[in-house]
Amino acid sequence: MVKLWCGVCGDADIFSVDIQLSQDVETLQVAIANKYKDVINRVPVLSGRLKLYFAGTKDGDKTMWLADDGNAETLLRGQIDKKYERMFSSCTLEKYFGAEFQPGREQIHVLVELPQISAGITSETPVTAQAQQISSIDDDDWTSEWLSEFRMSQIEPQDLPSLGKLAEFTESELQVKIPIQDRLRGQWLAKMDVPNPGLINKLFRIDNEKPCLTLVNDVIRRVVKPVKTDFVIDGLSDRDTSRGSSTGLNRPDFIFIVDSVCVFRGEEKAPGFPIENPKQELVTKLDWTYGKVPYLLGYAAVSYHIALCAITCEDDAVSATELGRYDLQSLEGRFQWLLAILNVARLFKSLACLCPDSARGEFRRINRNHGITIYFDHSSVFKLFPEELYQNAKHHVEAVYDVLERHKVPHVDSLVRKTTKENTLVFKPRGEERKPANLVELFQALVNVLEALVKLHAASWMHRDIRWPNVMKRLDANSWFLIDFMDAAKSPQNGSSDFHLTKEEHAPEIFQDNGHHTTAVDVWAVGLLIRKSRIDEWNDKGKERTKFLNDLMQEDPLKRPTAQEALAQLRQLEQAYNQPQCGKGKKRQRRK
Repeated sequence: MVKLWCGVCGDADIFSVDIQLSQDVETLQVAIANKYKDVINRVPVLSGRLKLYFAGTKDGDKTMWLADDGNAETLLRGQIDKKYERMFSSCTLEKYFGAEFQPGREQIHVLVELPQISAGITSETPVTAQAQQISSIDDDDWTSEWLSEFRMSQIEPQDLPSLGKLAEFTESELQVKIPIQDRLRGQWLAKMDVPNPGLINKLFRIDNEKPCLTLVNDVIRRVVKPVKTDFVIDGLSDRDTSRGSSTGLNRPDFIFIVDSVCVFRGEEKAPGFPIENPKQELVTKLDWTYGKVPYLLGYAAVSYHIALCAITCEDDAVSATELGRYDLQSLEGRFQWLLAILNVARLFKSLACLCPDSARGEFRRINRNHGITIYFDHSSVFKLFPEELYQNAKHHVEAVYDVLERHKVPHVDSLVRKTTKENTLVFKPRGEERKPANLVELFQALVNVLEALVKLHAASWMHRDIRWPNVMKRLDANSWFLIDFMDAAKSPQNGSSDFHLTKEEHAPEIFQDNGHHTTAVDVWAVGLLIRKSRIDEWNDKGKERTKFLNDLMQEDPLKRPTAQEALAQLRQLEQAYNQPQCGKGKKRQRRK
């Protein structure tokens, strides 16, 4: 058990949580949410909506922690610095802190971003207004208690209903029913064309002392009065606001994302279309990257009529199986829809858990500085620019990618389309933003980056912004590639890019008086990749790997190796690492 000190951005609260490093980040989220509510006496929040960040930065073999000093409160009043790494729910704490971690005094180990803040300033996909309301419930009733119990009723992966039993499951009574006042039940029954107490009883239980007033007022009334397909569960929802555009962004009309996986989607058509049209789009607009997950879920809607579907893939053929139809013109139909949605919501977490990495990150949206927005689909990256920036960005990117193509630079993405009407540039492939997990993978990633730099530098160009966020792992292979050439330039240059280069992540000569710099800045950045990889095995206690890192990051750029020299040295280090050591067991696993 260790004591982690947590700082809440926005509120500037600092408190500790006791936890085992073997537990996952999700457990820490729950502990922080409980502490925030009970000890700090703040408004309760859903644990899954907390974003956690590792409040340490690597300096060689040391971790420099955020200090709990006089400056901490001021820092916590602002936004979270991008240098701090996001901690994902499914990962263990040991991955971030290491098995031997022991907290020191006057340190902050975890930064906490509240949902109210994240909806306004971060780069992740925004939740709907309804979800924001539920995230910040004023618990003068019992909605938070019901939400906590409902989330605990999720179906485990091994207990997921089969496709054949899924329709029956959607009609089953809730395991955790919603407490309501008796008078409200009576009002609803009186408004039905044919009273259906059995349906009401599947959803609700009578509790006049502890009713879920907030849930009923903010969510359920929206379902049973106007047509509304959003619902209360721990995830992110979004709508396609650019339907009819020609960007090629093949987004469903509605998406619901859990743990970075789109587990639920919707397709909608105006009155007059047969419901088979949006139902077919559930299939045609989906490329199956979800591995062996038994099914995904979605809906097809035309006007007030909705079909709930299970989406499956067998022998590379995707199909949609209808589970039920709902007429939202009737109150009974709306309650049937609510029951079905709350039931399938219990499956989402496990469905996301069963999906491979290739399914994660689809439809993610990132808001960058200067009004630039980045979207993803299963295979492409879409960069949308403000009109005043698009032409300059387009001309720059065209010039850079022409160099990459003419000089056959390997391990880089490609510019595949330019859409002036939507101010959009489209790139392929979409990669996975993941650091290497071990030394074998780190060697692979570094070799790939240096192989790209050898060709790029030979053409007298430099990338200038090599960081792990710009080094993607391929989804279909154990290799990495460079992206984001927006700061690329011919070498040499005087002065830094005016976009976003920072002293912490870029070579020092860029920020000197005249800013004169060359391709050596990319070599320095490769050294920083090693430092920030957090692969402890790289440290050979002052031997060859340590010397190589120090050479890459020499303050004097003339003393750094060229990319060609660095690549040759790296391959020697990799070969030495992979060689069997006499009497010391089997050969280490080679990279593929």
